[in-house]
Amino acid sequence: MARLFSLKPLVLALGVAFSATAYGQNTEELSLGNTCLSCTPEKAASTAAAAAEPAVKTSGAEPLAADYTRITADEVQGQTQVSVRAQGDVIIERNNQILNAPWVEYDQQREIIRAGDTFTLQQNGSVVSGRQIEYNLAEGTGKADHARLSSEHEGRRLQSVSESAELLGNGRYKLTNTKFNTCEPGDASWYIRANSIEADTASGIGVAKHASLVFGGVPVLYTPWADFPLNGNRKSGLLVPTLKIGSDGVELETPYYLNLAPNYDATVTPGIISNRGVQLGGQFRYLQPTYSGVAEGKWMPADKRSEYNNRYHVRWNHQQQFGSALSGGISYNQVSDDDYYRDFYGRADIANNVNLNRQAWLNLNTKVLGGNLSSYATVQKYQTLANANGYKDEPYAIMPRLSTRWQRNFDHAQANIFGQFTRFDHDSKQAGSRIVAYPGVKWDFHNQWGYIRPKVGLHATYYNLDSFENKTGRTTSRVLPIMNVDAGMTFERKANLFGNNYLQTLEPRVFYNYIPTKAQNDLPNFDSSENSFNYEQLFRENLYSGNDRINAANSISTAVQTRILNPQNGAELFRAGVGQKFYITNDNVLLDGSISNYRRNRSDWVAFAHGNLTDSIRLDTDIHYNQNQDKVDNFAAGIRYNPEPGKVLSARYKYGRNEKIYLQDDGQYFYDKLQQVDLAAQWPLRSNLYAVARFNYALKVNKPLEQLIGLEYKSNCGCWSASVVAQHYVTGLNSSKNAVFFNLQLKDLSNIGNNPFEQLRLAIPGYSKTNEVNTK
Repeated sequence: MARLFSLKPLVLALGVAFSATAYGQNTEELSLGNTCLSCTPEKAASTAAAAAEPAVKTSGAEPLAADYTRITADEVQGQTQVSVRAQGDVIIERNNQILNAPWVEYDQQREIIRAGDTFTLQQNGSVVSGRQIEYNLAEGTGKADHARLSSEHEGRRLQSVSESAELLGNGRYKLTNTKFNTCEPGDASWYIRANSIEADTASGIGVAKHASLVFGGVPVLYTPWADFPLNGNRKSGLLVPTLKIGSDGVELETPYYLNLAPNYDATVTPGIISNRGVQLGGQFRYLQPTYSGVAEGKWMPADKRSEYNNRYHVRWNHQQQFGSALSGGISYNQVSDDDYYRDFYGRADIANNVNLNRQAWLNLNTKVLGGNLSSYATVQKYQTLANANGYKDEPYAIMPRLSTRWQRNFDHAQANIFGQFTRFDHDSKQAGSRIVAYPGVKWDFHNQWGYIRPKVGLHATYYNLDSFENKTGRTTSRVLPIMNVDAGMTFERKANLFGNNYLQTLEPRVFYNYIPTKAQNDLPNFDSSENSFNYEQLFRENLYSGNDRINAANSISTAVQTRILNPQNGAELFRAGVGQKFYITNDNVLLDGSISNYRRNRSDWVAFAHGNLTDSIRLDTDIHYNQNQDKVDNFAAGIRYNPEPGKVLSARYKYGRNEKIYLQDDGQYFYDKLQQVDLAAQWPLRSNLYAVARFNYALKVNKPLEQLIGLEYKSNCGCWSASVVAQHYVTGLNSSKNAVFFNLQLKDLSNIGNNPFEQLRLAIPGYSKTNEVNTK
């Protein structure tokens, strides 16, 4: 029968520097478990069970007072206050610490415990186990042989095996000849092997010396020194390099992260592109209660494949709150040359970065005369990049723009006064100033099933134009009344489709719009362009964006849409609609301001359908039909089959009868028919192995615009995932690029390579991260 031996109160608690569950190891080999890359949960569990000792046992007695120690064993010998030896199923309990071992020697004079031939030590749910341990209770220091541990904190898990573990007190420890990873018990498909690791749980920093990443039993990376966070928090140190192979050869970056303060950090990224040269990148982030921002850039001093040297780009975005009502910001973008995006970025980036924004702004929101006053001030100038043929069309610089809008509700009416002053500057076009005033009143009469919203307004525009070349300075103006009425109703009914209950709506809508015809070819066009004709455009008063062009209108738009809703929460599942615009008289003001002789005697119509046909199938389609020419102007349709995460097939088709294709040498756009087919997929080939692909093809020119294919794999135990993706894409009229992305993601540690997630997300509608897909 076990005997209870109670000792005097001890002042210091037993200190152990780990914070979760660990398992003992009886084998000679320092093994984390199964090193097979195709590890299964069953294999990992059996390996973990073979390596693990039984769970920590307690005496089952009443809890002790603070700092009292209880020893329970088959046999206890020795002298109180001097030393004792306990043997046979020894259990030592003190505060929240438990030690299990076949035997324990306790030197009370020196307050040192020695335990063996195996031991398991638990403290605050943390366990260290191994062969033998010598531990000083007073100082919280000691050393364990063949130590094994695993810890878990906020979902982050760590396990390791070491030849020896030195407990240095105050949450500090040193592991010698150690292996560790962040996998589940028994899974050692990858691990970090180091000669030593020194860790300080107070600072949350670990330092590894002569460390190697071992993947599938093969060392793949080595560093003589590395530091890392123990708790997943930010800290300074080397990040995992990124690697990409493409048209420019091998691209390698080795970022170094600087945790400057809790609200400041920076990353310095030296790198090399084998066919071009070395480069240096950097990023600085800051966060304060009233402002935040990020500044970043890259620099290549010499480029072997370009006529340009000292190539660079810089970006700075800043947001500031000056008070409860006043805010502002800065956006600045700059590249060294016109070819920068074509040489270093993909097709989408090239298209989206023709005009690089440089802007500063202020916003003011306050109350005035019982209404809401929203004011905006900005200065804006672009860096416009020339196309491959050297042509560019730079927008006007705004130097400055001052806008204000005042709104106030009066029962069923809302008064709205808009005013704006803009100074437009340009190096090669006529500059000038524009003042816009647009007062109006809108009424809103509605109930639960319908509404009617009349509106009247007066749009006044005044220009003061500078002299330019053979054009003399002058002033001109335009005043147009605008009147419209928007009315609609909503009907609801319960519906049963495919055996499921839904709520269906029927929503007819009528919009009458009147604006008199006025020639505007004597006015400049600083910022107006024609909006695309779609369902929403049926209910907009102006066909054009900006304030320089206002179309003539005497038309009625009629439309009806239906929505399918979830009756439980009101979530929209499907929406479809069709509408027509009937021209009582012609809306014949063209973008150049002239009056067209072409009359619309028949109305265009548009239709759309967006949403889920079933839980797995989604449909998206839009069409614009020009009845005057009996032709379809625009049509887009897409269908997606997505039965579960990680399984998606999509097909999309896009047609435009007269679309901008490319910019010619004379600065004019070449217009032609546009027809594109876009096929994309993500699909499992077998458990945890997925194929991804995209094929975007231009039918008119019989040319693929983008081709992508790849494989993604997630280990059965979820400890690592890998992907390799090859991409070929068009960057210009006669130019294209290739890229190969390889990525190895180690659970809770880092990514190695270049993560292709953003490319896959944009290329494949409904794409899911493979390492986040739960498989059966």
